[in-house]
Amino acid sequence: MTNVIDVLALSEVVGHESKSGKLSRKLLAQGQTLYGKNLDYPDYLERKTPDGKVSLGKWHKGEFNEIISLLC
Repeated sequence: MTNVIDVLALSEVVGHESKSGKLSRKLLAQGQTLYGKNLDYPDYLERKTPDGKVSLGKWHKGEFNEIISLLC
């Protein structure tokens, strides 16, 4: 028997939880490190770690190189 996934419903839930910040909080609580853009510093990537640290940096040779740590 095959499980059927309602992709549209799932995308709505993911979109809502992403916009509200709930998805990020869930992933961080599970121990995930998150990477994304920071509108104030468009030339850098933002990294959020489960311990609450937020930093800016760039990828170089497959590694995230932290340039600055942000206070949040």
